[in-house]
Amino acid sequence: MLGDTQRLIERCIRREEKAWGEFIERFSGLLYYSAREKLRRSGIAFGQHDIEDIVQGIFLELWEKDRLRDVADRKKINAWLSIVTQNRALNYVRQKKEKLLPEDEFYRIDNIKAESDSSMLLADELDGAMGDFGAKEKIVMKSSIIHGRTHREIAGFMKIPINTVSTIIARKKPILKRRLKKI
Repeated sequence: MLGDTQRLIERCIRREEKAWGEFIERFSGLLYYSAREKLRRSGIAFGQHDIEDIVQGIFLELWEKDRLRDVADRKKINAWLSIVTQNRALNYVRQKKEKLLPEDEFYRIDNIKAESDSSMLLADELDGAMGDFGAKEKIVMKSSIIHGRTHREIAGFMKIPINTVSTIIARKKPILKRRLKKI
């Protein structure tokens, strides 16, 4: 099997179209799995079309740019393809987050509305205390404190990992407590 895979790679490098068909058939499952798992762990919403975009992009680049020549140890083609796919999926996540979360619009603090007069007062005090926080940090803290959202809910609507939400809250809460005591 291993020698067969190495021969298949050699045939692909020689640009045999039939070999490319076999290569795609043999490794598409691995690429789909690697891409899907990386996207799943990213915390962003994704669909089958996202996975297909990533996998097709990899196969296209392998063919057009003759990337199989870059594989130093052809015995480890599965690991190499998995790493390439995970890196591509990570880049895809970064690009998608940039498109979904434009800081000048999404993170505007005035987009979060308080629900009552008492929470309006709290929101005003928080705004003052969070003056130097980043936009994302302000949204996370207001969502948690004023709106009582869970870390999971905040992560879901902001499309960021839950660990990021937890870290922001853990780091910024003591700062807010100190600042609010002074007011």
